Amino acid sequence: MIGPKHVRARANMAEVAAQLIHDFRVLREALGPDMSPEVDEALAGVETHCAVSIRVMAKTNPSKIRDAAMAEEIKARIEGREVIE
Repeated sequence: MIGPKHVRARANMAEVAAQLIHDFRVLREALGPDMSPEVDEALAGVETHCAVSIRVMAKTNPSKIRDAAMAEEIKARIEGREVIE
């Protein structure tokens, strides 16, 4: 199970997009149809930011994405967050 302490650092955009879609589906199903409007709005905001990020990343040099992913992985390890390989 993936929790809030987990981080995935990947540069394959198709894989990232597919995993995000899956993760949001899991979250929405877990929250159920009775989630509060505030939670629904917050989740929609995160979904929108992720969609924009995916579009920007698709136009970015892959080496820059890998560098950013590695930097985030290092930061997560330093902070003691679990990193999913």
